[in-house]
Amino acid sequence: MLAALCDDDKFITEKLKNLLLTYAKENRIIIEIDEFQSGEGLLNSEIDYDIIVLDYQLGNTDGLTVAKELRKRNVLSCIIFLTSYPHFMIDAFEVNTFRFLLKPIDKSKLFKAIDDYVKIIDANYPITIIQNKELKKINSNEICFIEADGKYSNIHLSDKIMHCSKTLSGVTKLLPAYCFVKTHRSYVVNLHYVKSYSSDTVYLSNGEAAYLSKNYQKSFRTSYMNFLEKNYVRL
Repeated sequence: MLAALCDDDKFITEKLKNLLLTYAKENRIIIEIDEFQSGEGLLNSEIDYDIIVLDYQLGNTDGLTVAKELRKRNVLSCIIFLTSYPHFMIDAFEVNTFRFLLKPIDKSKLFKAIDDYVKIIDANYPITIIQNKELKKINSNEICFIEADGKYSNIHLSDKIMHCSKTLSGVTKLLPAYCFVKTHRSYVVNLHYVKSYSSDTVYLSNGEAAYLSKNYQKSFRTSYMNFLEKNYVRL
């Protein structure tokens, strides 16, 4: 994931960078970060960023003008505005602003914004694996579960199994932490595919099953309940 931080206050961009790096570490995702102190600098970049955290007031160039130009290049990027003046929020909606955060930066609100964005894009969260010395790309939402196979791993999709040269841990580090959870030392499941579970087994919607060991029962149940609470509506 590529992120751009744009604020004419170096202290703000440094704080944002540290917060994003903390988020990336806690959620097992990779975020590459570029910092800009002016709107002109950001506009001169040829990179299409996934996340853009942008100050609403940028010296000679206001953030809204910058956002309009960025939106012409990439309609899917997540634009998060920072400001000390909440009355600007209405104007910001014309560039399809994802979030509007007030200064000083609230860590929990920033993390919540990124959480929501990651959940939206997880269906298009690509990973590259090596199978039989060939590079292949799959999306994270295609994976039902991953099974350790010695120093390698088997990635179970809904309709096939792909043998991967990475370890179970190596593959897991590439995937969003909110929905990929360990159930056994040899199994990691995608919570989107969990159909039901018993004291020792997790049943998946593709018809397969993964072991649930005593050591991971509590952490799995907690993760699954939190996942359901955030992602599904109780009728």
